[in-house]
Amino acid sequence: MKNNSLIVFLGMIVLFITSCEKFKVGNEFLEKPPSVDVTKDTIFSNIEYANRFLTGAYATLRYGLLYDGSSKGIGMDADILDGLTDITHSFRLDGGVNRLYYSGQYSAGTEERANGTKYSFLHEDNWKGIRMAYIFIDNIDRVPEVNDVTKKRLKAEAKMIIAMHYSDMYRHFGGLPWLDHAIDVNETFDFPRLTSMETLQNIIKLIDEAVIDLPWVLSDINNDDGRFTQAAALGLKARMLLFGASPLFNSDAPYLSGEASEKKMTWHGLYNQDLWKQAADAAAELINKVESNSGYNLVKTGNPRKDFQNAYYLRGNGEVLISTRVRHRNEGDYDYFAMQVTRIHGIGCPTQEYLDMFGMANGLATSDPASGYDENNPYVNRDPRLYETILTNGDVFQGRTAQLWIGGIERQSSGQMMAGTGYDMRKFLLDWNSATSMGSVVHFPYLRLPEIYLTYAEAINQFNNGPTAEAYRCVNLVRNRVGLQNLKPNLTKQQFHDAVMNERACEFGFEEVRWFDLIRWKMEDNFKKKLHGMNINRNGASFTYQKFELPERAWQRNWSPKWYLSALPPIEVNKGYGLVQNPGW
Repeated sequence: MKNNSLIVFLGMIVLFITSCEKFKVGNEFLEKPPSVDVTKDTIFSNIEYANRFLTGAYATLRYGLLYDGSSKGIGMDADILDGLTDITHSFRLDGGVNRLYYSGQYSAGTEERANGTKYSFLHEDNWKGIRMAYIFIDNIDRVPEVNDVTKKRLKAEAKMIIAMHYSDMYRHFGGLPWLDHAIDVNETFDFPRLTSMETLQNIIKLIDEAVIDLPWVLSDINNDDGRFTQAAALGLKARMLLFGASPLFNSDAPYLSGEASEKKMTWHGLYNQDLWKQAADAAAELINKVESNSGYNLVKTGNPRKDFQNAYYLRGNGEVLISTRVRHRNEGDYDYFAMQVTRIHGIGCPTQEYLDMFGMANGLATSDPASGYDENNPYVNRDPRLYETILTNGDVFQGRTAQLWIGGIERQSSGQMMAGTGYDMRKFLLDWNSATSMGSVVHFPYLRLPEIYLTYAEAINQFNNGPTAEAYRCVNLVRNRVGLQNLKPNLTKQQFHDAVMNERACEFGFEEVRWFDLIRWKMEDNFKKKLHGMNINRNGASFTYQKFELPERAWQRNWSPKWYLSALPPIEVNKGYGLVQNPGW
């Protein structure tokens, strides 16, 4: 038997329950740590304990927000994925973003460490969650006095946990070893790395199996919020088919040569136009169900700014398709510490390039002469999503006016890390205080309905070699929700594509979407371009604005396509079970 550290990592997982009180996924979901070691026989002796075990598997799912006091949210040494993109910059010098990526010090050997990288092959909760889900699937039928419908639904939820973990790994590494059962520590490990297409097909197969037995909506949103539904499954399917149809994998040539490329682990081996149609069809299936059934919709009450905030911030809002969380509410020193670390260390400071992506409230780009944009008053009458994503000078903040001019409350000096770009992160953190953030019911909106509308628009534009009326409708629904007018008609294929990508950037900032958009479209120019902040100087009641260059990132002057996918840990590659290293690493 190969001495495989992956299997050792998987094999000795603790089977647990927390107590004998009533289990709830909603208000008590993941609030208590495991405290009692028990056996499978105990866990699967009744539905309460079995449900608790499944909750433990849910707890392993990706959580994209910074959070102290849990393994969730401390990846990248307390930094965020969007810091690697063109929309934000991180000033936290000891975080993984600066230490490994901006500096160019990231290497394959880095992946053997416990944290610091954007997604660890060994040290995330991915393999643990997959193993727990398979244990659950294999044993739930042993639980007495539970009807078959319930057992099938719970198995489907477990399959979705597996599919979601594989989806995350697929977007970071490409083709993967595919586990189809819970591996025993004494079992010979013989799961070589699959091709990118085989991995994608396995993910889609699991999702399709789960959809059949999942409910369309949750019957008890107060207690079951966070469980998978049909809508969640169909949404993940659309996301993954879009990723698989994109140029990173779907091309006539690999992004970089190497053994993994030769074995088609990092690309599909050819360009297949029909993959765009498959992604569009998957998105259309969910859109049709949403629009012909109750339960899901874009949050739209007529207050664009508040609606957008509620769309990403509130749990159980009918728009979030997949929601992950570490506890029911922000509370105590843990959450206050996380907020202060984010702000004081300058994590996620938006770039000027990001701010420029947001057009005017009338829907026109700031570069359009008819937009009404005033360069002497640049933050007035903008897309409402701007104000809920980026803290800008002059906006209402903590019951006063935000002061992001040099010498103001938010930016006391030009050299400080807090608001180091001249802007600060607003999304999720709201007013950065106990009145708005502490004590709030929080979650990470892993997947929201607007992504499905934009997925359809992007995919059908590529398949059809130009936008259709339905593609326009889907984009305009997302825009109209925040009060923006429709896209201009008669756009070319490229113009429409650019508009959709811009829409995705404005809609999903800090939701771990931008990084994957950049890599799946191989946007080399976005990685190499200079990024900027804005120095705002106050002169009486007026302000002057001067762009400045942000600190250089190593790949801006020395770019390689190898950065599109992460390296695999050499300790695993060297075990010889077929985990071929990604090109360039």
